[in-house]
Amino acid sequence: MMKQQLSLRSRIAGTILAVVTLAGVLLSVVAHYVDERLEETETYDLLSEELTHYEQRMRADPGAEPLASARLTIYRASDFARMPRPIVALPPGFHNAIRLEGRILRVLVKDGEFGRLYVTYDVTAHTAQERIALLLLILGLAVIIAMAAWAALGLSSRLVGPVRALANRLSDIDPRTRQLRIADDFAGNELEPIARSVDSFLERLDGFVEREQSFTSTASHELRTPLAVIQGAVELISEQTRDQPATARPMDRIRRAVREMSEFTEALLTMSREEPAEQAQDTLCDVTTILPRVVEDQRAIASGKQIDLTVDDGTPLRVHAPDSMVAMLIGNLVRNALQHGNGSTVTCHVEHGVLTVANEGEIAPADLPRVFDRSFTTRPGGHGMGLYLVKRICERYGWTVQLVSRGELTVATVRFAP
Repeated sequence: MMKQQLSLRSRIAGTILAVVTLAGVLLSVVAHYVDERLEETETYDLLSEELTHYEQRMRADPGAEPLASARLTIYRASDFARMPRPIVALPPGFHNAIRLEGRILRVLVKDGEFGRLYVTYDVTAHTAQERIALLLLILGLAVIIAMAAWAALGLSSRLVGPVRALANRLSDIDPRTRQLRIADDFAGNELEPIARSVDSFLERLDGFVEREQSFTSTASHELRTPLAVIQGAVELISEQTRDQPATARPMDRIRRAVREMSEFTEALLTMSREEPAEQAQDTLCDVTTILPRVVEDQRAIASGKQIDLTVDDGTPLRVHAPDSMVAMLIGNLVRNALQHGNGSTVTCHVEHGVLTVANEGEIAPADLPRVFDRSFTTRPGGHGMGLYLVKRICERYGWTVQLVSRGELTVATVRFAP
């Protein structure tokens, strides 16, 4: 499972805070290290100077007593009896922190012309002060990090604010609105070039939609006119050949084809207009009335296959959609089942607001996620538009469609109720 990505504001604030924290910690560590090294160097120089001064005194007076004060004490090799044991065991050199009876000492041991000399320097008070200073440094660093976090959040908000405003502006755009431009809302802003690019795209989109709507209107007129002529001619021929039974069946087939083509044209034009589904609330269609007629039309061209239709509860199933849309949806489902089924029977069933169309046959598991994609088909010469149009109609009116293939049976289910 992929981890949820942090927001842009969080990433900017986190980056700023991380940089400030890292810089502060590194600076504090370096400063503390340099201070320790300088202090050790100064202490070493002080102790060396004291030993040198004592050696000069011993040259002038071999019996001169070594210096002994509250913080600094010099021992000779002959003073083993009064020297603390931890100091006696120290080799020549500088020793930074020797703990002795609750005190912290720095010790310099040196071999010279007067034997081995020891000089100790009590840094207990200084070490306590250093700890207080280190604590203050840590507290100061924490305050700086907290202030950096506050500043980073504020800065990230200012940086991300225009981006969020642009995103909200784009989200509020109604696809049905034409001649909409947003660049003026971001004039003088760093996002103005992006807003102008969006305006350029919207301008091109307006031109495309205008051409599409013009074509749709023209196609509507050009398709309806010949269909009306064909319908009128069929009615006239049927009237003239009423006493010729041989012509009744061809006329019925032409009449069904004209009706199906008219419904198909009307449905496509309705979908192309992208009108909101709320406008269909005043339009009621009874699925249980449309279903038998569509099934009967498909039986006429079923080529020896049988379509079984059952409506269990017998109550009308009314939905808010034009008749042409419902007829197109049912027709495509039944036609798809007839064309792709391996058996001789297709079953249509309506119960409790659910339409199911089942046929014998199996769809490969790898193809199931793509059956509603545009132009996907498993039949040679097919165009793959049937189930794609079914999905588009269901999405438009808030219905759900599902295709399940188990064993030797494939079932398409449309749930009209929410």
